[in-house]
Amino acid sequence: MSTPSRSKMRQPTPSSSNTTLFTESDEVRLLKTLEKLTQSTQLSPQLTVDSENFNRINSVLNSKFTRSQVNSKLRRLRTKYHKQARSKSLIKTPHDQKLFNIARKLWGKQTKRKFERIEDRQSSDKEDQEEEANEAVVGVEAVRNGEQEEECEEVVNLEVFPALVGELSKYFPLNLVWRNALRSLGSGKLREMDEKWKSIGIEEAKIVIKKAELVKQQTLLIKEVLGDPANGN
Repeated sequence: MSTPSRSKMRQPTPSSSNTTLFTESDEVRLLKTLEKLTQSTQLSPQLTVDSENFNRINSVLNSKFTRSQVNSKLRRLRTKYHKQARSKSLIKTPHDQKLFNIARKLWGKQTKRKFERIEDRQSSDKEDQEEEANEAVVGVEAVRNGEQEEECEEVVNLEVFPALVGELSKYFPLNLVWRNALRSLGSGKLREMDEKWKSIGIEEAKIVIKKAELVKQQTLLIKEVLGDPANGN
């Protein structure tokens, strides 16, 4: 009885490389799905796919692959396309030709220039939008500043600060220049200044009353010394 050779006893093990993982049909569906995603998003095709796009791609491929396997296959297909683009002799089968035609839409020179124009236009549109937004902000600020100036002129009425205006007018003429200078201080500061003059006015009134009482007292004292004619002295 003969003993089987080791080569016959060895069982084939499945390969984990992308070339055996992906069938020809899988490769075609992968590139077509990526092409559709690229057209719908108007983003230049990447060598890696994010989680959202991976879920879309993998659903088309019946969820057979991991994200790492899909990204690795895309890199291989792109490398293969560029080699075939430099040497058409590498396109040997109908399947190669089919993949090449789809890949050219993804990574060909015309496609690259197309997406560069799109990205330039999007960048230009973004700059225009930012410029318009800045102009709008400047316009709003200008309106606000104008409204604040108008409010300042309307609110700051010097007539509501009579003590301040009355006392200052004793020391210098309140012409237009001085009045505008006072208005520029604002209502809050003018109110504070006016209150101080009112306090001084109250103190002065108290002093006047004290003076009057003192004069009355001292007048009576002098009259007593001189004698009151009404008593016949």
